[in-house]
Amino acid sequence: MTGSNVRYGAVIVLAVSLGFASLHTIPMVSRDLRLLHDVYAIDVQGIRLEGELQYEIQKSRRRFLRILLGTGKPDQLQREIQMLNQGDATVELLSSQVSQLGIPSSSQELFQQKWGQYKTKRDLLIKTEMRSQTPKSYGAHEGLGKEEFFPVEQAVNDASTAFEKASAEHIQEVSNALNGALHELVALLAITLASLSLLIWIDWKRIRTEKQLKRATHDLLVSESRFHQAYESASVGMGIFKLDGTILSMNQKAAEILGYEIDELIGTKGDAFVAPEFRKNHEQRIDLMPGSTEASYQAERKVIRKDGKTVWVRNSVALLNTAEGEPHFFSITEEITRQKEANDRLAYLANFDPVTNLPNLHYFEEILAAELEKCAPGEGCIALLYLEIDSFDFVKGTFGRTVADEILNEVGASLSQFRQEGEVIARLDDHVFGVLLRAAPYDEATLARATQLREVFHRASQFSKHRIPLSASIGIAYSSDAGRDIGSLRRGSVGADADTLLKYARAAMLEARSRGGDSIFLADPALQERAAQRHQIESALLRGLRENEFTVVFQPQFLVVTGRLVRFEALCRWHSAELGTIPPDRFIPIAEQTGLITEIGRRVLHEALIQARNWTDSGRRIGVAVNISPMQFMRPDFTHIITEILALTRFPPSLLELEITEGIFIRDLNLAVSRIRELQRLGLSVALDDFGTGYSSLSYLQRMPIDAVKLDRSFVRDLTTDQATVSMVRSVLAMAKALNLRVVTEGVETEQQLEILRSLGCDEAQGFLLGRPETAEMALRRVLESPLQSIGTLA
Repeated sequence: MTGSNVRYGAVIVLAVSLGFASLHTIPMVSRDLRLLHDVYAIDVQGIRLEGELQYEIQKSRRRFLRILLGTGKPDQLQREIQMLNQGDATVELLSSQVSQLGIPSSSQELFQQKWGQYKTKRDLLIKTEMRSQTPKSYGAHEGLGKEEFFPVEQAVNDASTAFEKASAEHIQEVSNALNGALHELVALLAITLASLSLLIWIDWKRIRTEKQLKRATHDLLVSESRFHQAYESASVGMGIFKLDGTILSMNQKAAEILGYEIDELIGTKGDAFVAPEFRKNHEQRIDLMPGSTEASYQAERKVIRKDGKTVWVRNSVALLNTAEGEPHFFSITEEITRQKEANDRLAYLANFDPVTNLPNLHYFEEILAAELEKCAPGEGCIALLYLEIDSFDFVKGTFGRTVADEILNEVGASLSQFRQEGEVIARLDDHVFGVLLRAAPYDEATLARATQLREVFHRASQFSKHRIPLSASIGIAYSSDAGRDIGSLRRGSVGADADTLLKYARAAMLEARSRGGDSIFLADPALQERAAQRHQIESALLRGLRENEFTVVFQPQFLVVTGRLVRFEALCRWHSAELGTIPPDRFIPIAEQTGLITEIGRRVLHEALIQARNWTDSGRRIGVAVNISPMQFMRPDFTHIITEILALTRFPPSLLELEITEGIFIRDLNLAVSRIRELQRLGLSVALDDFGTGYSSLSYLQRMPIDAVKLDRSFVRDLTTDQATVSMVRSVLAMAKALNLRVVTEGVETEQQLEILRSLGCDEAQGFLLGRPETAEMALRRVLESPLQSIGTLA
């Protein structure tokens, strides 16, 4: 039964009780009130009748006395007697009426007795007096009948008293009854009011509770509506499942992930959409959840779409225990296919090269370190083939980066086909590759694989899209040899062994390249010693930069015809506190390969311009030439660096000449041309150094927007002995004149060489004959004290 029915039942019972009580009490009260009214009326009537009775009795007595005292005519006397009898009748009537009011019968009988005695005595006296016919005085007859009349009065009074007493008792009885009825009514009314108040309070509480319940119900409905909207419009899939996996509900996103309509999924088993390789684990986790403390779990897995495709999802499943009914599973599903692919791509890029699809240097070093750790001490178990594609800088400079990457991609595919089980092939640098294989020291199988590897590049050039000839320089190093000679290089870890083995293999590759390329060289103890020395120089270079161990010397350049000093070439010298004096041809290549040449070149340029500023301050217009490495030149901010140094030193740009090598044009011809023109716009000049030693041809020189060429010393050395060399120098000078280029000849060491150059029309010359490299102080003294006017005096 509901609270409302109980409340209505209580009201009905209360109303019936109140009605029943009213039917019982109200008539009683009404009756008592009527009785009270009647008693009051009787009392009033009794008082009236009593008064009238006493009045008639007194009047009867007075008539009686008048009759006794009367002297009138007989007819008058008869009339008085008649009136007296009428008064007696009135008294009898009043007495009868009074008796009807409820006067006690004893009092009535007493009154009647005394009244009768009085009337008898009176009538007797009247008869007696009437026979005597003697007038009487009032005083003589005043007491006549008084004795008899007094009891009458006393009886009337007693009757009156008895009537009053009976009336009072009756009134008291009626009052008590009325009081009881009123008490019952008041009690009933109090109970009724209390009950009604309780019902009103209960109803107020009910109304308040209903309002709260209504508000809570509304909030719940709003919350349910919001949840439903969120459930339906969520950006992740949501679903509710039975414990056996039956789908009870699923939102639109979950259906979209699986490629179904919602109606198609309701009632099906959710396990059916999990990819087979993940289904067993999913079922085990689901089965364990109801009986364990684990109320949820999260996993990444593949699911099968309606079209048969698989997608990756991140699935969170929670067990919902309800107070009533069977528990359910609530599932949240988020598709992470793109995220998974992106993560896989990042993981791939972290370990593989995107151009060749081969392992990168980082991954290769990890594999190499792991393999070295497996090797037993003293056993040669790993061979490292370190190869570099020959002249690939020329390919990039000529055909561009896009073509170079296409070639590298084809090489990567060829190397992947070449790889045998157990071998690792990786791209270690731009056009540098490494091959790791298990082998005994200096075994024929390793050399055979190296030869096959070299043939891979020959075949790649034959069948590639671009048909560009390719070759490779290959260096081979064995872990046993590297392990024996680590010495002071060992840092207590396998990583040191891997690093050392890579350096030895690279040193062997450099040796193969120095022999013309397209060759194989095995690392031997002497090569390893050179590699160790190279490592020492690398370490010393870092300390040299920190300690400012590099200095600048200056070698003069003169006009061949007049002998006038025109400029000094700034040359870098290094005296290491650890290794002593190291020639430029030893440390410059290493500085270029390690990238330290950029900082060294910046310092040399800055120091050279500071010293050259002293020459211009003396009033002489003497220039300075500074060598620039390809690494410096190719930096995007190189022009800005030159501008900044010129501003800091306040050196005239027109007196600065930068010497570059032809390798800059081979790397990227378009960039080189653009960079040279930027520098020329600053006001300085650019010279091509070591002309004739590389790939340059006379026709190729036309494309270079340079101001001068420096003829390599190899041409000057044979001028006095080889007529072909003289012809070649003459051709170079003629072409340079046609292109409006200055020619500076290096390596002039004899008077005969100088004379030939003068006869051929060479513009400028430098060499030991004209002046050795000297310090900044000696160069300044030469500028100030010995300005030459003729070339002959220089000898």
